[in-house]
Amino acid sequence: MPDNATLWNIERSLWLGGVDAYREWMSDGCIMVFPRPVGIMDRGAILEAVAGAPRWDDVEFDETREMAPDNETVTLAYTGRGQRGTDMYEALCSSTYRKLNGHWRIIQHQQTPVGN
Repeated sequence: MPDNATLWNIERSLWLGGVDAYREWMSDGCIMVFPRPVGIMDRGAILEAVAGAPRWDDVEFDETREMAPDNETVTLAYTGRGQRGTDMYEALCSSTYRKLNGHWRIIQHQQTPVGN
């Protein structure tokens, strides 16, 4: 079984870190799905969006789940609660990580807002 604590730390860094965190942890073929108007994004669009967006001040993960069909793939599912100043955001999220060339990389992420 992979060291999932490492993956949760990477996930947290993607909420709180800037574009450098995405460059470090995102696979070349990564896709992310967000509510409209954002929609489905590939790596280039993700990096562009993150570079121009403020990051979260804090994030909490609740209702966490993990599924690992093998030692090189793990899906994390959770409720994410981000805070930026007084703005709050809550979403059901999933991220899939794959070990590529010996390093964990996010290959997929999806968010469904809750109560927003």
